[in-house]
Amino acid sequence: MSYCRFENTNLDLQDCIDAVEQMINTGGADEDGDFLSHREERHFEEMIENAKYYSEIANQLAELMEDKK
Repeated sequence: MSYCRFENTNLDLQDCIDAVEQMINTGGADEDGDFLSHREERHFEEMIENAKYYSEIANQLAELMEDKK
């Protein structure tokens, strides 16, 4: 399903962004007043690192794509 990989992932990423913004505004709690479990906290931290790496390589690809135009 690579034809919709970026579309679907972007929607999921926006959901995560919305959740993080809410948690910032509520002192770290989610919409139910709960804090991240240890497991979710670990994946949250991994996601930060993955997002940094993705940004680097995606910018490289964007430059390649721009050069092809």
